[in-house]
Amino acid sequence: MADKAILLAGKTLDVVMPMIRSGRLPARQTDICHLPPERCASRMRDLLSINLGQLASLVEVSEDHPLRVAVTGASLRHRVPGFEFSTFPEEFPKGTLLEIAANILVPSFECYFLLKARDLSFEKLVLLGIELTGRFAHARMGDASTACEFLVDPVTTSRELSNYVEECAGTTGSRPARAAVSWVLDNAYSPREAVIALEQCLPPKRGGRGYPRPILNAEISVPPSLRHLVARDTFTPDVYWPELLDVEYDGGYHNEEAQVERDKARVADIQAMGIAVISATKLTLSTCERAELLGRQIGSCLAKGIGRPMRRRNARLDSLERVSERAALHARLMDAAGSSLSRGSARWDAPWGFAGDDGQA
Repeated sequence: MADKAILLAGKTLDVVMPMIRSGRLPARQTDICHLPPERCASRMRDLLSINLGQLASLVEVSEDHPLRVAVTGASLRHRVPGFEFSTFPEEFPKGTLLEIAANILVPSFECYFLLKARDLSFEKLVLLGIELTGRFAHARMGDASTACEFLVDPVTTSRELSNYVEECAGTTGSRPARAAVSWVLDNAYSPREAVIALEQCLPPKRGGRGYPRPILNAEISVPPSLRHLVARDTFTPDVYWPELLDVEYDGGYHNEEAQVERDKARVADIQAMGIAVISATKLTLSTCERAELLGRQIGSCLAKGIGRPMRRRNARLDSLERVSERAALHARLMDAAGSSLSRGSARWDAPWGFAGDDGQA
């Protein structure tokens, strides 16, 4: 590496990191763990000496759209047309810095998660973590208002995110990052799957139900003793509580006739193994009231398998205060997932009574 380097930051990273994930912008890991101030390009002559190459064709750079660059010394934040500066620490955990071109560095996806903890709400940060560890990717990661691509490869795991956050304890953003990363679930196929799972497992103090944590889209082998009942050796439940319940989220493509038939056969096989199946759709999440009903149905199924401890937990969740907290969480999660809520006509008349969309309890 030459004496001077550019380390991308801020809004520039929001554009560049999705390109790296999609493979449009190759990145290789470096062994750089120390970036002293004198190695950071900050003067016009240093910045212009670095060949922006492919980056310049992908990221607009102008006075109105400056390239955001990090430096490791506050005194290096000069006024340079077309550039803005952020301050990063000099020391980085091993594996943090990636190189996308000669002398042009970006942080790892784990570091990007930590950096975004400075700006994002708890719910948006958890969903960003789930996006990084999942099988969907927005045009701008963590920005659900942008286009979403599905069936992409994860770029990290919840364990790797957690380990990185712990290694960076005490740095700016580490505290909210630690609070969020403990609820990041691996292998989500869509933001709405993540919403369903989070509303069940987040603790009541955060508006969740505090149910046992499900696993998402894990390949489950059919036990040999049950092979005679089903037409497959494995199945992949969407939101799964092992041996108890599978919540299947049916997206738009599930309405295709051939897919509908496959879904029916799949559900029949899962039920034949003694596992309850609940179907959820976009409509299920369209109002707080419908989401509340889904949560109650999930709780009822789990109680049948877990027994008295689960029934006691469900009873404690019935207060109007808890219901209101869950409704607020659902609204925040759906907003973070880029899905506006419909106005439902349902109302809660009492801790034990629900009036549905048709007005019937």
